[in-house]
Amino acid sequence: MRDSPRAYLDRMVEVLRQSKTLRLPGNTSLELADVRPLADREYLHAEATVKNGTEKRIAIVFGPEDGAIGSEYVFNASMETMQQGYQQLFLFGFAIQAKAREMLEKLKIPTTYIAMTPDIVMSDLLKTSKSSEIFSITGLPDVTLEAAGKKPDGTELFQVEVNGLDIFRPDTMETDSVDAENLPCWMLDTDYNGMVFCASQVFFPKTAAWDNLQKSLKGEFSASVWEHLAGTVSEPFALGEKGRIAVKVIDDRGNELMVVKGAEGAN
Repeated sequence: MRDSPRAYLDRMVEVLRQSKTLRLPGNTSLELADVRPLADREYLHAEATVKNGTEKRIAIVFGPEDGAIGSEYVFNASMETMQQGYQQLFLFGFAIQAKAREMLEKLKIPTTYIAMTPDIVMSDLLKTSKSSEIFSITGLPDVTLEAAGKKPDGTELFQVEVNGLDIFRPDTMETDSVDAENLPCWMLDTDYNGMVFCASQVFFPKTAAWDNLQKSLKGEFSASVWEHLAGTVSEPFALGEKGRIAVKVIDDRGNELMVVKGAEGAN
């Protein structure tokens, strides 16, 4: 049985109080202090202090217990954050819509999405999990959509290249990058309908496990097959009826990160 909205938010505040360490790129972390609930705000749920040389007051939003954070809520929360004089906005959630994720870098106030592990709602979580495993900063895939010639019948072809994963660091206000070659997996949907992701091409650039797999298959596939599977550039494809693609990246912690592009964004 699901908790009431108020009970859920109270629990999230308590979890954050007890496990206030946010995992950052490069095996570093960020500590939150003085986590307090906000009862008189329309979109903001809590506030806290970040200490990194100087103290910053941050606003906190917790995403829904059984859904993704949406773009309208992100926009309204960012406006309330500025109106209330906070210096940053942190969004804690189990998932975030692709459009909302892309909005973050365009907002007037620095905003960071923090992924929460799905089992955080379990009552014994804090007894069995390390704080560094509960929250992690996630990034946005950096991808390029390019024209790739035409079919004999004149249909335009495109290719996608994954350049890496851009991760905003709320402690330094800078962006770190993970090289595409170090991504465990990325997938391409060539006709994204805005609701359901259907992978039509799948790649595994981080190739630590390929050697054993190749040995077990006893050379039944040529080297070019493995090079393709470990690639960062897709096969040429024609856009579907929706006229847009989605690229989903799986990072080292198993977080799914997605970006959407339309044909108008092709180089």
